[in-house]
Amino acid sequence: MESRLKDINQLKPILRAAGVKDSDSDYWEFLLMLGYGNSAKAEQLYKSLRNTVPSSDWRMPLVEIGEARILSISNRDLECHSHLLTAAKLIFSRSNFLNENIQSEITALYYYVLTTHQAKIGHNISALPLLHMGKALTAIDSFRLAFDYRISVSEASVLNFPIANILSIIHKLEQNELWTLACIGYRTAAIYSRQKSDFASAYQFYDAALTIASQMKLDVSLKQLHNSLGYTLFSEKRRDEAEQEYFKITLEGEHDPMIPVLYENLALLAEAREDYTLAISHIKRAISVSTQLDSIPNIPGEYLFLGRTYENHFNDIEQAEHYYRHGYDHAMRYASHGISLTGERKAVVDAYVNIINKKRGPKTLKSVDRFAFSQGKPWKDIKDIFHHQLICYHHKTQQNSKAMAAKLNMPASTLYSLQDRLKNRGYQLPEKTSSNSTENHSLFYFIEEHEDMSWDAINSIFEREIVHYLYEKYGYNKQRMAQILKLSYPSIITKTRELTQVSEHFLSN
Repeated sequence: MESRLKDINQLKPILRAAGVKDSDSDYWEFLLMLGYGNSAKAEQLYKSLRNTVPSSDWRMPLVEIGEARILSISNRDLECHSHLLTAAKLIFSRSNFLNENIQSEITALYYYVLTTHQAKIGHNISALPLLHMGKALTAIDSFRLAFDYRISVSEASVLNFPIANILSIIHKLEQNELWTLACIGYRTAAIYSRQKSDFASAYQFYDAALTIASQMKLDVSLKQLHNSLGYTLFSEKRRDEAEQEYFKITLEGEHDPMIPVLYENLALLAEAREDYTLAISHIKRAISVSTQLDSIPNIPGEYLFLGRTYENHFNDIEQAEHYYRHGYDHAMRYASHGISLTGERKAVVDAYVNIINKKRGPKTLKSVDRFAFSQGKPWKDIKDIFHHQLICYHHKTQQNSKAMAAKLNMPASTLYSLQDRLKNRGYQLPEKTSSNSTENHSLFYFIEEHEDMSWDAINSIFEREIVHYLYEKYGYNKQRMAQILKLSYPSIITKTRELTQVSEHFLSN
């Protein structure tokens, strides 16, 4: 966004009342950059602000939000996510509620940057309510217009509103000389047109965006436009032209945030030409940067691409498993930070689980009824026995509980609490028993198939399979199942919904 002094002038009386002095030039420059300015100087400015603004100061949320914005632009998405969480704690803490006007402006800015971040990472939450609230909170004219633009984009994406609504806002952005946002708007309109196969309109919007970016020397926007235009040409199978468009992108430094996206597109181009070795090389180049940045939108999909390529084109199951596992680990790590498991994050998790089942399924001793122990037992006991056996199994290869928790990708404190609860219910911990009962052995075959999975993942699979097993054993009688498991009937309905609606034809007659 541009440096719009008139908008800061609208905010000045509020900020002066909150204690910001006109002589505080660094801070005013920061506000200009944060709302509507050039972010090039931001990295240096943050060091100064963090050294001068106390952590308890009301201005600290602005520093957190501003840094989050720059981190997002740099594709350092997990760091961005962390700063936004910190900003939220500061903004919504009672001790930080100030003058109503300044609090409203800070909150509006938080909603704007938060929804931009969520849209970027594909977080499965509708942005529209927060965007409308943000617009209502700010008194800055250009910021309200920026909210109007984001609202129109969200409406087009979620509610399938016409692109004409976006174009109407873009024209207002141009009239107000908000060139960066207008440029982004034309690029967005081009992408939506491409998705609807309206390529003529897409190229028209790209031309408008490129004109603005060239005239205003918007270097970052120019890179994004060449990349996006290249993908549109690729979508029309104009591969040579797409490649030439990609070659127009000038990369700056080994950690340029454009590298992952550019090399992903080059990999798609190589794949279309059936040069799978080159495609793999391009994706590995992308991963080398996206993993250092911790780029949430890129990493899971890049590992998914590698896994699928090795599995489908080279029939190399070991390599496919290796890369699916890396994607799985990153997706689950992001999930642990509250980032929804959707899109490519969910796809790579599913791919890893599926390949593990294919690879290790034949090792299972089919003559052993792994779930026989569960018949006649209440649900609470079934879960306790499974958790006990899972701990016993991993105890054989892990030197202590802390190492076991790390292996299972769960907090050590959670494992300690679970062990204490099992002990209180009469289960002996592994270090005090060889745990060699029939129940132990029957479940070990199931656990062996899924031994590399996290605690959450193996529990999810176990619950699905044990419900399937018991539903069949109890004659598909939900009422009987509820009585034996000592669960409510609505709970049984929920647990068996997938079986009765999707997979019942797989059950034995």
